[in-house]
Amino acid sequence: MERELLGEEECRAAVQDALDALPPDIASKIQNLAVIIEDDGPPGLMGLYDPRGGTNRIIIYRRMNPTADEVRRTVLHEVGHYFGMDEARVRGLGY
Repeated sequence: MERELLGEEECRAAVQDALDALPPDIASKIQNLAVIIEDDGPPGLMGLYDPRGGTNRIIIYRRMNPTADEVRRTVLHEVGHYFGMDEARVRGLGY
């Protein structure tokens, strides 16, 4: 049974809501970060933080994040990686 997906605009809105909800002292430290939404990614991956190149990227895989809450959690998870947290630390925070 395939999960119903958020539409592209709904997914973008969920990403923006997650970023807007960051505490100001955290949000003010984010620089050179692009958040990209792609339909599909590697199997089992909900998102990816990609620090290569001049711009840091967070990629959100829409098919793996069918709800706004899952998008929010994935954005926060990847923002944790942006700030240098390893997988265990990010998961320990509940993301």
